[in-house]
Amino acid sequence: MSDKLRKVDQTGLKVGQAATIILLILAFVIDSPLLVALVALAQLLGGLDSPAAPYRLFYQRALKPTGVVKPNVINDNPEPHHFAMLVGALFNGLATVALLAGAPILGWVLVGIVVVLANLNFWANFCLGCWMYYQFNRLGVPGFDRTPLH
Repeated sequence: MSDKLRKVDQTGLKVGQAATIILLILAFVIDSPLLVALVALAQLLGGLDSPAAPYRLFYQRALKPTGVVKPNVINDNPEPHHFAMLVGALFNGLATVALLAGAPILGWVLVGIVVVLANLNFWANFCLGCWMYYQFNRLGVPGFDRTPLH
C-alpha cells in the first residue's frame, strides 16, 4: 500500500480522548457498566472510521461549527489512531463483560487502563496504540501497512 500522505484532525482526536476520559470517570463514579459499554461502542465506531461515530459527530456537528474548538489538521496516517480506538473498544468491551459478570475489580482496572492511556495521549501527545501499530508494521505483521511519516 502506498504511503500517500493523508490528513488527520488532531482536535477531533482530542475531543474523543476527552470524552472517553470524562465518560469513563463518570461511569466509575456512578458504577455504570452501561456507560462503559456505550464508550466501547463509540470507540468501536471511531476505530472502524464509521460516519456514525458519536465522538466524530459531536465534534463535527456541535463543537466545530460553534467555534468552541478549532481544527488542527496535520499530515498523518489515520490507521494507527483507528487501531488505538479499537484497542480501547476491546478493553472497554472486556471491562463491560467483567462488570456484568460480577468481576468489578477486573472491570474497573481495564477501564482505568483506558483512562490512563487516553490521558497520556490527551496531555502528552503519546498514543500507545499508535506506537503499537507502528511496531507491528516494523515487524511485518499483515494489516499494519502504514509507516511513520517522519
